Amino acid sequence: MAVILCVTSLVHAQGDQVIFSSSGGIYEASFQLSLSCVYPNHHIRYTTNGCLPTASSTLYEAPMMLDERLYSASDIYTIQISPDDLVFIPDSVRHAIVIRAAVFDENENCISPTATNTYWIQSLGFVDNGYAVVSLCADTLALFDYETGIFVPGVNFNPEDPVHTGNYYQKGREWERLANVEFYEPTDNSGVNQACGLRAHGNLSRRHPAKGMKIYAREEYGKKRFQHDFFQDTTVTSFKHLLFKPFAIFEPYSGVQDPFCTALAQQLNVEAPQCRPVLLYLNGEYWGIYFLQEKMDERFLEDHLEVNPDQCNIIGAWWDVVECGSDTSFLRMMHWFETSDLSDEATYEQACDLIDIDNFIDYYVLETFIGNWDWPGNNMRCWQEGNGRWRWIFFDGDATLMGGIDPFENAAVYTPPHTWINYPEAKLLFGKLLQNVTFKDAFRHRAEALCESLFLYENTYPIFYNLVETLRPRINDQRHRFGYPPTDALWEHGNSVIQDFLQNRVQHYLTMMDASDLTSLDEIPLVTNPITCYPNPATGAEFFILTYSESERPALLEMYDVMGRQVHQRDITFHQGVNILSMQTDLPSGLYIVKIGNHGTRIVIE
Repeated sequence: MAVILCVTSLVHAQGDQVIFSSSGGIYEASFQLSLSCVYPNHHIRYTTNGCLPTASSTLYEAPMMLDERLYSASDIYTIQISPDDLVFIPDSVRHAIVIRAAVFDENENCISPTATNTYWIQSLGFVDNGYAVVSLCADTLALFDYETGIFVPGVNFNPEDPVHTGNYYQKGREWERLANVEFYEPTDNSGVNQACGLRAHGNLSRRHPAKGMKIYAREEYGKKRFQHDFFQDTTVTSFKHLLFKPFAIFEPYSGVQDPFCTALAQQLNVEAPQCRPVLLYLNGEYWGIYFLQEKMDERFLEDHLEVNPDQCNIIGAWWDVVECGSDTSFLRMMHWFETSDLSDEATYEQACDLIDIDNFIDYYVLETFIGNWDWPGNNMRCWQEGNGRWRWIFFDGDATLMGGIDPFENAAVYTPPHTWINYPEAKLLFGKLLQNVTFKDAFRHRAEALCESLFLYENTYPIFYNLVETLRPRINDQRHRFGYPPTDALWEHGNSVIQDFLQNRVQHYLTMMDASDLTSLDEIPLVTNPITCYPNPATGAEFFILTYSESERPALLEMYDVMGRQVHQRDITFHQGVNILSMQTDLPSGLYIVKIGNHGTRIVIE
């Protein structure tokens, strides 16, 4: 087991520091831990519940035996952090020992940074099962306070809309909280231990007890990067941002879908995150199986592809959600596809100048093969550098490997009703490209080639099997902590569903591709000209929409908030020529997307 090492925290500007006699990590047996500081007229105070030490924290007076007496007594696992219908509180949780310490002067002023070390002791019952361990520590109020806590329903929760509201849905720097992250390899305790920014992460999973999380390395916290060889299959060892994605909550209750699909994506011509399972502890309490992943943003592109992040455009949804840079090029491309005849070879060549066709084909072959229920209307991300060709990123394969949908119709054919997962823009590019014989042949040939190689059961089963066996030893702990998978039988059933899918998928996929004949998108409800809102920002409840129509016809007007939730809908009728629509709303202040057919624009309501 690990050799006990001496480590020190960063020296504070006022000249003192906490010195731990042993670094954090995994140890075979309990031992005595000593703390010291540089100057004898100073003293040390410490906490064991993950919170920052204060002048009222426990005074360090003598070496401490690392045993159960140092487990946190805060029991944060009993705090309700989900709407009533999703609450799950176990009768107990496993613990690690967390010591957070700082130096204080004779006037009880804190004169050092907080030093944090977490200890997992095997003689106290800890078993790593080959997993790396992660300890996240943050002040309790930063996580669970009604007004400012990032993991609770809190002040932003609306009981009339429990699915989409809550503090955990808030985004941006103002909802980032100071935390400390430790990561230790099970073999030698190598890893990282540093201050960072912590935010909630994900979509609907934010409201569940097992929160998605993301961490940010910043110079103001001490270090600009997380420096460690976290992932085996990449040479990148420096990361600006990282994600902790929880064990999937969706049926079937296997938990392997996303890491499995990500493993496939990594072997294709698409951008995809590296991923590995870890055991996560929050303020010393066990928080379940998580998957450590790279964050798919401009820093990922910079690290892996040497993309200039200042020249990068990243779009996070077909309706023009800008994650980085500008949407101008994306909107121009979508309008070009909307108005172009892709059956013409010269026009298709122009399309190849706009998007990376090989990347697009690999992305669509993968998404259709895995049968993603949560796509293409959701979980889409594409990027470009400067005015370069657009490329697609794979992420979030949780709702996959189940069957039950026609993947080609799902990807290319828009059939009303219009929903958050099914709308014309999401079907536009693939449907238009399928009008071109060259593209259809290229797509079919690539799909057939992958069905004869990477997608063969003899190649997919080992990936699936290794993931299942990696999860197996921790499934009972996962169930005890969060209530799912509900039973061993349901977990094994979920694995059987996925195994059957993989065993039969190649033949089913090829059969469906033949049956569909890769049908193109024959007709899509489009507005012939872009729309404009004014005044923008709108300072009151009224604003106007300006657009143009070639003929008299009905249309559907919709508004969405920045979370993609529909907040307004109404039927309208265009007359030929210029149309000016008056909008009266009682929506709260914020940014909204106004959509008519395949066109959208943004409006700020103040």
